[in-house]
Amino acid sequence: MGAIHTISADDATVIEPVAVTGSAKANAPADIDPERIDAVMASGEPDTHWPAPIQSLYRDEVTERIASDGHFLFLLGLLVCLATILIDVLIDPGIAKEGAVIRILAVAPITLLGLVASARRWTRITAFCVGAAPIAFASVIVHLGVHLPPEDTAKYLAAVCMLVGFANFVLPFSMRGLIIFDIGYIAIAFATNIWSGPGDPAYNLDFLVLLAIIAIATIPIAHRFEKLRQHNFLLNLRARITSHKLLEANERLTALSERDPLTGLPNRRCFQREFDELVEARLCPENPDANANATPRCRIAVLMIDLDHFKAFNDTHGHQAGDECLRLVGRELAQSLDHVDGIAARYGGEEFVAAVCEETLGDVGSVAEEVRHKISSLLIPVGASGRSIVTASIGIALASIDGDIDRDELIKTADAALYNAKRSGRNRVKAIELEPAAVAAA
Repeated sequence: MGAIHTISADDATVIEPVAVTGSAKANAPADIDPERIDAVMASGEPDTHWPAPIQSLYRDEVTERIASDGHFLFLLGLLVCLATILIDVLIDPGIAKEGAVIRILAVAPITLLGLVASARRWTRITAFCVGAAPIAFASVIVHLGVHLPPEDTAKYLAAVCMLVGFANFVLPFSMRGLIIFDIGYIAIAFATNIWSGPGDPAYNLDFLVLLAIIAIATIPIAHRFEKLRQHNFLLNLRARITSHKLLEANERLTALSERDPLTGLPNRRCFQREFDELVEARLCPENPDANANATPRCRIAVLMIDLDHFKAFNDTHGHQAGDECLRLVGRELAQSLDHVDGIAARYGGEEFVAAVCEETLGDVGSVAEEVRHKISSLLIPVGASGRSIVTASIGIALASIDGDIDRDELIKTADAALYNAKRSGRNRVKAIELEPAAVAAA
């Protein structure tokens, strides 16, 4: 199996018992409860009356929607703008050239600015360009339409009226934003008609009324769409929060299932997983010869730690005192292993297990001695006289980490070393080093 040797065995010193109490509580961050979202959905109130945390999240979503939808709308609008040049050619080739130039000068700069702003998440600029682009396009259509024969003018102006209704459906604005857009759209389209048209008051009034009717008629439908978006947002938010709470609950259950409730240390199952992770982290898959060429080679050690005289202590002082003794030992063990990036767990009863990587020869022995000394220094008396204290015997199994590591074989070997430490008088450390051939054969 390997060579057995004693690392050290100092005599224990008797001191008065020490008690350690106290606990720390972490404050959980405030969260939005699903019941709060249910109350918002049941009330049917507009988003301006929602609780501040929910309202803030919705504003963030609206901002993101403007940025993401804006990119698509700018590309779609640019294609539509270029396509209408073909309509000019079909209806009146004489205005096609002028129409193309005006469209490019009026719409293209806004569209390009909007594309840059949406790509860089400049929300305010994106929102402005999303609204300004269709208004600029509508003013171009009005200007061109009034210079055509009356029957063709009616087609162009009707298209402008229909555009405001279509915009109410697709623009990613709130109701307040849509109303502002409609007012600006109607005002500029009407002003362009007066400036470019024949100046007939009845004709201008008819155009204004038709624009207003279509805008007003489509606003309630747009409002309905917005309410559906808000409802979907609340449903999705509730689902996300519920899922998050379930995930947290599962994580707590996992932590509880992998923790010893008395000492707070990992249990045996958790130790097995963390041991495998510790070994895997030390291996170098890109260069499998790296560890073999290292000087000295990194070794993995498993420590089996068993409390001496614990049964006598438990019989003398009772189970509550025994539990407190185990808690103190668990605390000292965790602290000793923490500064060397080792892992420790309660193996069962008064037995503990630990694992640590040894970078320099003798490191594991130093850690084991520190653990043994700290446990004996807890000064927990066994008998009524207080002259005998709870100590620890420790068995160590060491193997080269570049070999084929068998966790169970290491634990079995460490247990054999522990048994040897018990037979040698307790309160001491014994180690067994596994040769690479022995590890591979295991």
